[in-house]
Amino acid sequence: MCNPRRVRVTATREIAKAWQQEVRRQAHRTGRAHGDVRIREPLGATVGGPTLAALATVLANSPGWEREGDAYRHELDGGYVRYDPITRELEITATATVEVTVDVEESTTAAVELTDNVSAEGVGIYYTDGWGRTTEQTARVDAGRKAAAKLDAAEEYRIKKEEHEIDQREGVKVQAKADANAEAALDPAIAAESERLRNEASARLVTIGIEGRNLFYQALGTAYRDAIMAYARSRGADRLRCVEDSGVINIEFELDVH
Repeated sequence: MCNPRRVRVTATREIAKAWQQEVRRQAHRTGRAHGDVRIREPLGATVGGPTLAALATVLANSPGWEREGDAYRHELDGGYVRYDPITRELEITATATVEVTVDVEESTTAAVELTDNVSAEGVGIYYTDGWGRTTEQTARVDAGRKAAAKLDAAEEYRIKKEEHEIDQREGVKVQAKADANAEAALDPAIAAESERLRNEASARLVTIGIEGRNLFYQALGTAYRDAIMAYARSRGADRLRCVEDSGVINIEFELDVH
């Protein structure tokens, strides 16, 4: 077998293509919508000062009541009850909260024109003695085929590169538009959802009110007990007796009135 001979074929192709390229971007924004409905009930005109003074101590030592500034708050399922010793107001609030999501997609169409030249080289091998049934002609054909394949690959790469560059360049503007529109859409979406949640909370306020008042009046009853017993002790009452049965508090004492 003789030494191999190589045939090199260099091919050049002019790329002249035009197309319409769509560029898309998405923006995602989230926020929280709140719907609160509350009622306030002043107690200063209906409950005596000594009882209200005792009430703060009772709430401070009652399970579930947490200090919130000067006030005391008890969480409920879907709301809370709150008493403020300063304003002497009972506040009952029904609440509803939900996460709001806004998805915005924007797009643009870019007109692209690509003009370029690509070159590639193909190599074919043959043997002077015809081994393997190869000749210079078959080697040249093989080299040309390889060069054409490389040209196809080079052209595809050049087009993909151009598409990527267009996508990146136009994508910056499209993304900015999507972000701006998502930001603009989030507040109205939260506002609309908050209105729905307020209606939902309003419908639940009666149930929250019953539960909240039951908890509060249990503490208020204890405050009445403590205030009355403190009064009796301060006056030197005899036979002081307190009995609680089925939620009813009976206090008995004897006091000399002069």
